[in-house]
Amino acid sequence: MQLPELESRCKFGAVKGNRTTTWVEGTSADLVADAVALGVKASPRMVISWVEDGLLASPEPRKTSAHGSDPRVFPPEQRELFTRLLEARERSPLGRIPQRSLVRVVLYLWLIDDSIVLTSQARRAWRTHARAAGQATAVRRGENVRAIVEQLAHPSATLKQRRAALLVLEEGERTGRIDIARLTAVLTELTSPWIGHPGKPRIERALPGPFGPVPVQHRIAVWKGREQAIRLLRHEEIDETELDRVRAVFRPEWADYQARRPAMATMGAGEFAAYSTEPDTIEGRAIEVVDAFVGTLAGELGLIEAASHAAETARLKLAR
Repeated sequence: MQLPELESRCKFGAVKGNRTTTWVEGTSADLVADAVALGVKASPRMVISWVEDGLLASPEPRKTSAHGSDPRVFPPEQRELFTRLLEARERSPLGRIPQRSLVRVVLYLWLIDDSIVLTSQARRAWRTHARAAGQATAVRRGENVRAIVEQLAHPSATLKQRRAALLVLEEGERTGRIDIARLTAVLTELTSPWIGHPGKPRIERALPGPFGPVPVQHRIAVWKGREQAIRLLRHEEIDETELDRVRAVFRPEWADYQARRPAMATMGAGEFAAYSTEPDTIEGRAIEVVDAFVGTLAGELGLIEAASHAAETARLKLAR
């Protein structure tokens, strides 16, 4: 396994991420020595922490005699993974790349390859990823919410309607929970702010999307489904068999999207053209692939369908 070399500043000099190295199994002490050789501070406790977070697989026992065994060992692939993740962390111009970014790289490898990251490790990594999801400063949450309102609002939406949407979205960002009824009410008015006539159905505006127009209720259902999927991953309530099943569904879907992506990028415009442009770094690819898998997981578990029914019920109540 070789992670591609990335263009960025490195604190310990030029690191060739695509160099050819023969990797062998190693103990925790060997991994610490590998880190020290890179000029990175490390300790056995750090290795244990990486195992707990899913950045590394659990070391395997190695019995060498009838009276005892040597320290547990990491297979060659995991030893190389440890080094590559350290290199990626040290290349970050931020000084120290967040742990959640490294976790996404591990999950990316699990999604595209069967030989590096096993599902038992990925399940722990998904837990770590889910625990970090939604963790943002109040300033960043405010920026996210305002961007959503600006994206969804019809030009005729009033300040009162915009403010109502902001408050409900901010609460959802802060608590990590989506109230479908309240969100449907404020976003339906935000996107279609005109008053309906008695006895006639309300005319609602569809929103532009990369794959065609969609109602705002669909956006809400996807948000809700993803929120529930993240909660299940956070508490490790999805077993390895189910994760493997959904990964098998995801791979051909993602391959098909990748095949159509160049054409979509040239035909699109504005934000949708950017949406279809593939990131040029492994970190960027990891972010979008991991994010896409969560959406597939929510769909395969029936969470989006259930949320769609709830959003449609809330919409019909508004139309009465």
